[in-house]
Amino acid sequence: MGRLHDAVVQIDEIIADRGLDAFKTKGEISLKAGFFLSLIFENSPDEEDKIAAVKNAAKEVLGVDIRV
Repeated sequence: MGRLHDAVVQIDEIIADRGLDAFKTKGEISLKAGFFLSLIFENSPDEEDKIAAVKNAAKEVLGVDIRV
């Protein structure tokens, strides 16, 4: 476990580095991914479909590839 959480941490870092509104940006990514990023914790199971959804949503919203 941990890849899904790592993806969310990377997203948080990108949002902070760019000075984006975290609530709005994570909300948009969450809507596109189909679940709330705020509900992902270190012990959240690594479900491949969720990892793919987060990566695709981050690519669409932030324009970056999340590496996990």
